[in-house]
Amino acid sequence: MRKRILYITFVAVLISCFAHIDSAKANGISAANLNLASTADTLGKGGYSVSIGMLPYDAERNMSDPVNVDIGGFFKEKHQVKLQSDIWLVPSRITYGISERLDFTFGGTYSAGDTEKSITDYYETNDGRERVYAQTVLDGVLGLKYGIQESSARMPALAVGGEVQMGYTVDNELVDDTPSDSFPFVAMLIYMSGSYDFEVASVHGSLGMFLSSESVQSDERFDVPIQVGAEVPFGNFSAVVDIVSFKAFSGIGLKNVISGGVRYDISSRTTLNASVASAGGFMVRLTVGGKKSEVAAASSAPTLF
Repeated sequence: MRKRILYITFVAVLISCFAHIDSAKANGISAANLNLASTADTLGKGGYSVSIGMLPYDAERNMSDPVNVDIGGFFKEKHQVKLQSDIWLVPSRITYGISERLDFTFGGTYSAGDTEKSITDYYETNDGRERVYAQTVLDGVLGLKYGIQESSARMPALAVGGEVQMGYTVDNELVDDTPSDSFPFVAMLIYMSGSYDFEVASVHGSLGMFLSSESVQSDERFDVPIQVGAEVPFGNFSAVVDIVSFKAFSGIGLKNVISGGVRYDISSRTTLNASVASAGGFMVRLTVGGKKSEVAAASSAPTLF
């Protein structure tokens, strides 16, 4: 807790200092993503973004009561099951601007470290030995984001998006009775984002819903990710901070994460973002903007392409 308070204080002081710098207008493209949070801006037609990061995760679960365990696919028995996970999540994403308003994302999350389930007295011989099963943790991701409207003097930019994750996750609730073959899952995220530029700073926020097969099996409700963030430009740099109440990688929900970083405008169309998170770890993103109309037609209705 003390580390998190110090981290928040440092980021707040940093942004306060940057807010008083006269050269507050950014020179680069609008950000389609902050550190962990998404914005309502899109890349533009032909634009692309590549990101990679490392975030730590650890969990330990030991059920007080025995649970059902599948024995060779023939029958089930009650056993004491324990879960231990100590891994680094490595999310990587590639986003491509299909049109001015539509972005397509694909990628995956890999893991480095150990996730294991152990079963005590598997053969019921009362020898106290544990049988250990290594668990795979990885996923594949597909996502879309569509810009409903561009920002104006009175209205913020708005966008809707969605994401599907599929792979293997950590069985935190020990609902899987086949520990030998890891724990498959499928999950879906839908959200709506808004962004507004105050010239001195740009603010962003989003609200969504995340539902996974694990939460259904464990009788848990869906999660409601809330994300807020801000950018404060100073020359070719921008201080970037965001707060996410829930962020899922490979079906694992990281909660109440604060991240702060810096974005550098390499050119008018290319930016590099690097950030660190309060949960530990980092994210790096390279973005190349695509084509966008300078002035949108006032009378024409928005189209997908």
